[in-house]
Amino acid sequence: MEEFEIDKEMIPRIRKMRGKKVVIKFGGSSLNGNADLEHFCNDIALLVDLGVRPVIVHGGGPEINAEMNKLGIDVKKIMGLRITDDQTLEVVKNVLSAMNSHIVEVLKMAGVKAIGLDGAERRTIICRKKEPVEISDHEGEKFLVDLGNVGEIIRVDPAMINLLCASRFVPVLFPICSDESGRELNVNADTAAANIARAIHSEEMVLVTDVPGLMENNGSGSTVIHEVSMMQLNTLVSSGIITDGMIPKVEACSFAISNGVKIAHMVSGKEPHSILNQLIGGVNCGTRITL
Repeated sequence: MEEFEIDKEMIPRIRKMRGKKVVIKFGGSSLNGNADLEHFCNDIALLVDLGVRPVIVHGGGPEINAEMNKLGIDVKKIMGLRITDDQTLEVVKNVLSAMNSHIVEVLKMAGVKAIGLDGAERRTIICRKKEPVEISDHEGEKFLVDLGNVGEIIRVDPAMINLLCASRFVPVLFPICSDESGRELNVNADTAAANIARAIHSEEMVLVTDVPGLMENNGSGSTVIHEVSMMQLNTLVSSGIITDGMIPKVEACSFAISNGVKIAHMVSGKEPHSILNQLIGGVNCGTRITL
């Protein structure tokens, strides 16, 4: 991969971003193996060198699915959310913890002072068990589905994240969180990222995905929707253009924008330097969502 070149036109943007915290979320499907992860970590290292303070949140859907299949456990999802019984929760915890350690190791190899943690550490993210969700069967009849050990975020304490950022560390979080009693719950990583962005007053949030951004034709088309407002976003959801696993991502962007984040970006992790181009390069290579 070619190195990212900084030209003079980027300088004003870099100056504006210096000292600012940016939440960057990615999942297992957004990067193809160690090569993509190394490129991602090198881009994070450059952001740090330029004075930006990244906060990384990661999921691991494909890796969790693979481990569950290996163990003979059925993978069940509703509206993009994983149904998480006790056995599944243990798999999720083990997979995400191992991924977190590996990500931190690769970041350190890139020269980044990274620290891994889960959402439950120091009670950073407090949640409650998510209420059953209502879905419809093929005949249109509605019924409720209990998601099990899935959490809905109540609040985020930004103290530890802010302290790490102020000390020039890069926090790397995975979304195993806890309720008031300490019970561990699985939280969607996109949702966790949006709530963290609000709590730390991040002006921008980046969701790194396995597609170039929001796509027309129910996500199967080749046309990327490069600019979209909140009102337009709601129309895309209601019209059925946005479905399934993209719904939590869109909801996360909507939540972030509604709570003080100025811009939410969606970019492909398989596009070289997509994060750098989006944040400082002045190139919209994905989708930019604003109020």
